[in-house]
Amino acid sequence: MPPIQEELRRRTRLSRPQVRIRRAEVVRTAEPAPRIRRITIGGPDLAGCADGALPADAWKFLLPPDGRGPVHLPVIGADGMPGYEPGAVPPIMRAFTVRSVDPAANELTVDVLLHGDTPATVWARHAAPGDLVGLAGPRHEFFASPEAGWHLLAGDESALPAIATIIESLPADTPVVALIEVRDEADRIDIAAPAGAEVHWLYRGGAPEAGSGLLEKAVRGLDRPFADAQVWIGAEAAAVRSVRRHLLDERGLPRPQLQAAAYWKRSLTSDQRDIEVFAAYQAAVAAGGDPDDPALTTEADLA
Repeated sequence: MPPIQEELRRRTRLSRPQVRIRRAEVVRTAEPAPRIRRITIGGPDLAGCADGALPADAWKFLLPPDGRGPVHLPVIGADGMPGYEPGAVPPIMRAFTVRSVDPAANELTVDVLLHGDTPATVWARHAAPGDLVGLAGPRHEFFASPEAGWHLLAGDESALPAIATIIESLPADTPVVALIEVRDEADRIDIAAPAGAEVHWLYRGGAPEAGSGLLEKAVRGLDRPFADAQVWIGAEAAAVRSVRRHLLDERGLPRPQLQAAAYWKRSLTSDQRDIEVFAAYQAAVAAGGDPDDPALTTEADLA
């Protein structure tokens, strides 16, 4: 079987023609932790959303621009491009990792980190049954290669839903080490980890969310060979860069066995971040890069 990057490229190519805007409604909400809102959405348009699903898949949610009120979803025209009714305010788009899918009920659940007063946080805090949302996707971010000797998962609370779904998807005898940086014990959630999993919670306390160095320190402290490892990283951009550089340059991790994603970047809003990443991605594609290559997406993410 191929390493993670090759398989993600293949699946991206397969799913690209199927991308469309789906309509769904909030079904119910829960609070698995004080700073996390669990939101389940559903509806007929979600039929088939689990087809080809992988752990840590992400969907783009189309939300009200200020997080409150109605959302105006685009209509796909004959040219395949989205358009809006006159006077409609286009929605914002935010990526959320799927926590679970119920194909029989046409339902999908995400965990949203409540952080400040961003539009996504405002929406998550006030989401109620019956609220309309739009979805586009999915984007695949993980594939467990059977050839991997062991798995390393490293991330902060922004990646907690992805890490949890990955851990819970692995066979019981799979060696996996998870390093999860959070503010304090209140941020912990229940993870149905298999017997072979080592889950380490890293508490930064009053240290800044960006720049704590906890993830890199924990990775450096691992006394394991990395030649047969499969690694997944999701955190703030600078933290991802430092861990990635250490693994590739100092620990001998083969690049195709690493998938890294910058879930956020210090001092940038989500909209600013999206613009920055998209510009870097466009430039890489214009220079001859494969638009379906996860390595190209990673480089744009970490630019």
